[in-house]
Amino acid sequence: MATAYFISPSYLKEHSPLSGNIDIAEVYPFARTAEEIYIQEVIGTKLFDRLVESLNASPKNTTANETILLRKIRSALVWYTCYDALPFLDIKLRNIGIVRQGGQNLQNVSREDITFIRGECKKKGDFYINMVQRYLCENSELFDEYCCQTWNCSEIMPNTNMISGSDLAIDRNDDNDIDTDFVRKWLS
Repeated sequence: MATAYFISPSYLKEHSPLSGNIDIAEVYPFARTAEEIYIQEVIGTKLFDRLVESLNASPKNTTANETILLRKIRSALVWYTCYDALPFLDIKLRNIGIVRQGGQNLQNVSREDITFIRGECKKKGDFYINMVQRYLCENSELFDEYCCQTWNCSEIMPNTNMISGSDLAIDRNDDNDIDTDFVRKWLS
């Protein structure tokens, strides 16, 4: 269903750490996957589809409440797009196979540097997505699709029980004991 992007190429370039001379056409497709993977998981399929429908309408018919929500989503989406795009900015899939792109007087960064930068992008995306979740929880009466009881199994329901901020997610409703020794070892 998704045909509208929640961010434009110019918005992405203007609000991200992407350099001014980057070919935005190589980064922008990751906005679609970031929408579908990160944003849809948080807000659920029904609300996601509602926002896409409003953006696809001619003329656009987003409500004032949808516009506020989209502004919050866009902040997270910029960082998640960068997070997803980073591994592919240097390494390309070409007809001859997988290649590393090099430039004049430029030095490629290490895998550790890429991991660090991706982690920083993820942290910022997680921060903004938590703001989206708080906004939706505080204003759930404005978005019927967010807390709907009539979802079917083919739709993604909003994931409001996950604590993000690391790659480890803990379900707040889990009654099982958590092996804290394992968690400490994993995070170290």
